[in-house]
Amino acid sequence: MSHSLPLLCGFIDVAVTPETHPDRGVKNYRTHMDFLMMDNGNTCIRNLGARSRSGNPYMCNNECDASTPELAHPPELMFDFEGRHPSTFWQSATWKEYPKPLQVNITLSWSKTIELTDNIVITFESGRPDQMILEKSLDYGRTWQPYQYYATDCLDAFHMDPKSVKDLSQHTVLEIICTEEYSTGYMTNSKIIHFEIKDRFAFFAGPWLRNMASLYGQLDTTKKLRDFFTVTDLRIRLLRPAVGEIFVDELHLARYFYAISDIKVHGR
Repeated sequence: MSHSLPLLCGFIDVAVTPETHPDRGVKNYRTHMDFLMMDNGNTCIRNLGARSRSGNPYMCNNECDASTPELAHPPELMFDFEGRHPSTFWQSATWKEYPKPLQVNITLSWSKTIELTDNIVITFESGRPDQMILEKSLDYGRTWQPYQYYATDCLDAFHMDPKSVKDLSQHTVLEIICTEEYSTGYMTNSKIIHFEIKDRFAFFAGPWLRNMASLYGQLDTTKKLRDFFTVTDLRIRLLRPAVGEIFVDELHLARYFYAISDIKVHGR
């Protein structure tokens, strides 16, 4: 995206709750997170009366009115208290400019280095996107590298064969993969996308993570491995919304949008 994109900025209090381990000096803490959203004007402002049809199970109710608190869906709702009824969530504008791509970047920036200790979990209120990239930075957003690709069809979207973390090993744990695991099927947890930190830990600490000393030894002596689990910034690149069909229904473009209710990042 070009540097001329508008920024929607805020300063949000986010809980980061790492695992506790006495040998590593890990403590629970809260940190302020500088939240930037580069969305090309894609946060919904006003869209009333356009409800999804029951024929598309991927879409939620997309009523939106930024001037009404009950119908506003600003970015900070991705980080508020979960468990409210009805649920709160950020929502993008709809795909009204199809076939132009509906693409949104969500950037999470810390003023410090974070060592990830648990899975990154993104909960969508809409269907999970057909195409998405999770990216990381180690230099406060100056440069970016992919963490993982997500697609309903990895070969078509990113020219990559589909894989899952289960296909990796201790020797290939740093491989950047494209997974279809979180983009296909309508299951109980079909709103959730993971970046699996613990499954990668398990290659060194065992399936129940009982040998954490082995993992910590590897992290202390292997810079590439340590850097893999370390970030200063994360970026979620939403490239194509869930359509739930083979073809986009151009007569009902209000069906297609992004909506995220929660983002969890655990680290120290």
